[in-house]
Amino acid sequence: MNMEKIPVFEPFIDSDTRKHLENALDVGWLGMGAFTKEFEERISDYLRLDGRYVVSTNTGTSALHIALLSANIGPGDEVITPSFNYVADHQAISMTGANVVMCDIQEDNLGIDCKKAEKLITNKTKAIIPLHFAGIPCDQKEVYDLAKKYDLRIIEDAMHAFGTSIEGQKIGSYGDITCFSFDPVKVITSIDGGCVIVNSIEEKEKLQHLRLLGVDKDTTERYKNKRAWDYDVVSQGFRYHLTNIMASVGIAQIKKVDEFITTRQKICQRYNESFKEIPELKIPQSDFNNISPFIYTIRVLNGKREFLIEHLKKLEIDVGIHFIPVHKHSYFKNCKQGNMEITEKVTNEILTIPLHSNMKNELVERVIDGITSFFKH
Repeated sequence: MNMEKIPVFEPFIDSDTRKHLENALDVGWLGMGAFTKEFEERISDYLRLDGRYVVSTNTGTSALHIALLSANIGPGDEVITPSFNYVADHQAISMTGANVVMCDIQEDNLGIDCKKAEKLITNKTKAIIPLHFAGIPCDQKEVYDLAKKYDLRIIEDAMHAFGTSIEGQKIGSYGDITCFSFDPVKVITSIDGGCVIVNSIEEKEKLQHLRLLGVDKDTTERYKNKRAWDYDVVSQGFRYHLTNIMASVGIAQIKKVDEFITTRQKICQRYNESFKEIPELKIPQSDFNNISPFIYTIRVLNGKREFLIEHLKKLEIDVGIHFIPVHKHSYFKNCKQGNMEITEKVTNEILTIPLHSNMKNELVERVIDGITSFFKH
């Protein structure tokens, strides 16, 4: 009997999401518009923003790029960020003309190691981009303490962490600049998309200009599904805006975000319980109670990862590796970097296993049986 293949990622697209998309198409205003504005308002409401402002973008990478520009990062500046991440952060830094400086991570939460980061700070350092890997927070307080000590900006890469809370406050509801992603495989998707959250109306307006070709009046009018014909161009800008079509999907998804997060938490807790007694595995050091889990990773010890991958492949269970460290990529290999001991260790062990919103229980059990059966050999 052929088994159903279990993918690592599977976005939850139901009839309501399709209906929102059809409604947006029926409106006939396909570009940035009223649905874009509504999605931003729903993000603000969900995160309970008070004195902070949301600007949506067409991708998470675009969000990172204009976030850095809004913080006045430019040529000759240095920005410290982990090598253990996808390359979007590093490309966004490069796009500003600034220099990428790569730092190691901590072994417990796979977030930036602030002690190692401090050793990389120079008079050219202007910002730090920490990642909340898999939705599990880095040592956020240490990051902000470091930023305060050296007068640095923080652009939080919360691409994995939409809905994660720290001490009762959702990431993005406080702090400096925060960026989220709503790409096809995130906890909620707008097919592709992202957003930046900032602390002032001035920063919000600067971001709005940056995301739409520097045009000054267009955001206000497009939010009404109209165009401004007497506009000025007041700054550098890009075509980074989020369309009505993509935003309509985001609206449908954010309505269900608590349901998505709850189902993912339960699966992660089930995985933890099933794998905790296997000595050749390391599981995440989290109970997932306040976490919005984007992915679930295990660390396979004693050089057995590739053998486990082959075992799961035969069982039609797909897996991933997050991440190939950026300092290993040819384009970035000559960037300034610190000691990468933990990054090197973790990237040889880490394995991402299937995690979906509303994942069927029988699929969860197949993943568990597939992994536990390997270690019974």
